[in-house]
Amino acid sequence: AIKAAIKAAADLGTPADDADMAQACQTRDNLVAERDCRAALAAATASNDAMQLSAALRTATELGLSGPDVDAAREAASKLGAQSEVRSKLAAAAAGDDLAAIEAALSEAGPMGLDDTAEFQSASAALVRLREEHAAVEELRTATAGTNLAELSRAVANCMRLNLATKYAAEVGAAKAHVTALGEHMKIKMQLSTAAKGRDLAGLVAGLQRAGELGTEGEEVERARQMRAALENEAGIETSLTEALNARDMTRVGELLEQADAAGMQSDAVQQARIIRDREAMVARTKAGLAQASLDEDLAHLQECLEMAIQLGLEGDDVNNARNLQDKLQIMEGAKAEVAAQCRALEVKSQSKLGIVPEDIEPLVAALEEARIKGCAPGLPQIEGGVALKAKMERQLQVQEMLREALENPSYEQLKEALESAEDLDLKLDDQTRVKALLKAAEAEKRAAEADAPMSDEDFERMEKERQERQKRARQDRYKFVHYTGLRSSDDFARGVILNKKKVKDGMLRFSQTLITKSLLDLDRDMNRWAVQIHKDLLGYMGDKTMNFPATLAQDILQKGFEIPELRDEIYMQIMKQLTGNPRPESIAKGWQVMCMCVSTFPPSVDFENYLLNFILEKRESKGAVRNYAKYCLRTLEGMLSSGESSGFVPSVEEIQAYKERPPILATIELVDGQVLTEDLPVTPDLNVGKVLEICSGWLQLKDPRADTMGIFVYDVEGEPEDAPAGAPDPYANAPYADLPRTPRPLRNDDYMGDVIVQKARQKRNFKFTLKKKIFLHEHKYASDDPMYSRLVYLQAEDEVLAQGNLPVEGEDMVLELSAISLAVAYADDFPTTEDGLKELELLDFVPPEWRGRHTLHEG
Repeated sequence: AIKAAIKAAADLGTPADDADMAQACQTRDNLVAERDCRAALAAATASNDAMQLSAALRTATELGLSGPDVDAAREAASKLGAQSEVRSKLAAAAAGDDLAAIEAALSEAGPMGLDDTAEFQSASAALVRLREEHAAVEELRTATAGTNLAELSRAVANCMRLNLATKYAAEVGAAKAHVTALGEHMKIKMQLSTAAKGRDLAGLVAGLQRAGELGTEGEEVERARQMRAALENEAGIETSLTEALNARDMTRVGELLEQADAAGMQSDAVQQARIIRDREAMVARTKAGLAQASLDEDLAHLQECLEMAIQLGLEGDDVNNARNLQDKLQIMEGAKAEVAAQCRALEVKSQSKLGIVPEDIEPLVAALEEARIKGCAPGLPQIEGGVALKAKMERQLQVQEMLREALENPSYEQLKEALESAEDLDLKLDDQTRVKALLKAAEAEKRAAEADAPMSDEDFERMEKERQERQKRARQDRYKFVHYTGLRSSDDFARGVILNKKKVKDGMLRFSQTLITKSLLDLDRDMNRWAVQIHKDLLGYMGDKTMNFPATLAQDILQKGFEIPELRDEIYMQIMKQLTGNPRPESIAKGWQVMCMCVSTFPPSVDFENYLLNFILEKRESKGAVRNYAKYCLRTLEGMLSSGESSGFVPSVEEIQAYKERPPILATIELVDGQVLTEDLPVTPDLNVGKVLEICSGWLQLKDPRADTMGIFVYDVEGEPEDAPAGAPDPYANAPYADLPRTPRPLRNDDYMGDVIVQKARQKRNFKFTLKKKIFLHEHKYASDDPMYSRLVYLQAEDEVLAQGNLPVEGEDMVLELSAISLAVAYADDFPTTEDGLKELELLDFVPPEWRGRHTLHEG
């Protein structure tokens, strides 16, 4: 606008020197200068150019300008001044080696945005360089303080790469000197390692001396010391070995060789010493062996020692004597071999079912005589065996003669003696079989005769003795059921089996849940088929296989055994197999139940009875239920063997089912005076008290019509049951009635004695069965014509009044009368005839308990 006004004034002819015109021009020039100055300030501020800012600010000052742009220019100029100062610091620090100064300058320059300046870049590069130098020098110092040559060499090389040899002359110089020393140490260690590896004692000594001079230490030096000590020790051992060998001191040689072995020495000297030592020991052993073999007259040992003597080159009297003895023993050996051969031949002949003849023994007798002539001692095993076999064969000839005589004159005693003698020798002769059959018939005749004749005490004693002798014989190991001669071979039993054949063979006579495919005994084809069915029935009844109607299965077994004698031994053998190694208690119990039924139904064969008895006798020594079953089986089997198979019968299905309810038992029943009426009476599970009473009445021959008033009572007695575990507590000890006296309990006729036994076993109480009258009616008070009935009633009355005191007696006269009657009955013909004799009796036992303390025996 001012320019336009001046132009307009000029156009109007206003002179330039006009005061207003001059003032307007001056104002115009000032405004232009101000505009240019502010433009310069803006440009300098934008470019951060200190010189431009300084010039523009001088012009603004001269023009007297002010305002925000001037203030901004002044602030920018101030800032550029600080940056300039910092850049100067950066330049100065980069030119020096002061790491802290560089780090401080860089820290100050960073916030000012000087990162891209040359000074900042130069200072940063200097910082990296100095840090690398410091790290290299620190690594050098650390490596110099250590003993790792590789690390030290690497540190020195790094410093040389960084040209620090002059700057850090002391550190680099010390490091180089240490490198030289470490190299020397390493050289010594390598020498020591080489010497130790080569077992070079001289090298080790020299190397260790040099290491000592240099002060070298380490694993190599320590190993070298150990190796030097070991080599010096070995050298000492070898020297001592040489001295001991020269002195023939084998004891010392042995000690030194033990030291050498401990040191692991394998030098030639040690090996040579060992060879010499071993030879000397072999020589000593050979000489001792020759002496012992000569003393023992052991040909095999003597020959072995002589062979060794030849190898060792030994000669002398002892070797020559041994050779002479060898010749003699070889002659004797031939004689012994001949005796052994004749023994084998004679044993083969003795197995003939026809037996032997005296001529069969003559070759053995001749061989024994020849052996005696050739110097064979009687104690030699072959000679002892030959003599024993000769005696056995002579005994067999005697037994054969006994068998022939028994066949010609078949008396019971002669048959029995001949058969037992043959069985003692384990003979299997045809005559023996015939004698066995005749003896069986004679036993049947004898039992029949004994049944018709009254039995005396001597007869009972004889029968008991015979029973004990039979049990003693049956207990012999040769009657173990696994030794029975009628068994199949295990190979035959497993023939046709493809998988697990060995397991089948080994388990032939042990419990198995698998059905057998062949009979255990060597039976024909038809019997074999029945045997397999029997085993199936047995597995089903014992619960080893799930099958319906187990009682019917058991009856099928019993029926076949009863009707087919050829199957009886097979049945018993299968039962014993299933009871051997059986892990299931339930199966064991049912197996014994079948055994109990079988021995009540049919006997084993004569050949097998001792094997069956052996098994049962062995199990009788067991504990618990097995013991009780075995005792029942033994008693029943002995009854069957005594009375014959005609006494057996096949039980009904109902009778067999009773075995599920209670076990069979052996019952001992007493009279009230303690006399045993029957001992170990076999009572089957189906036999109730009423039937047992009928049996007892039959034995007592009771004819009185009041016999049916008799009953069986259960008495609790002192002591623990036979099979009770030692120290077993009484389960009813704390019951409210535990301290009350236990009175006899009468059994009902439809009770079962087996249930009582089971109950008492659970209660762990000892008890007994007693037969006595249990019903007393007014109309029964009359005298009896039956003497046995009268005696039973009398014994019961005596027990109640005099023994137990259960019935009180009023009046001394009555006591005296009853006591006198009891005495008279008890002693009968043995009643004392004098007062002194009477006083010697246990008179108080005949007085009611409540009267025993009222008088003494000496009262007049």
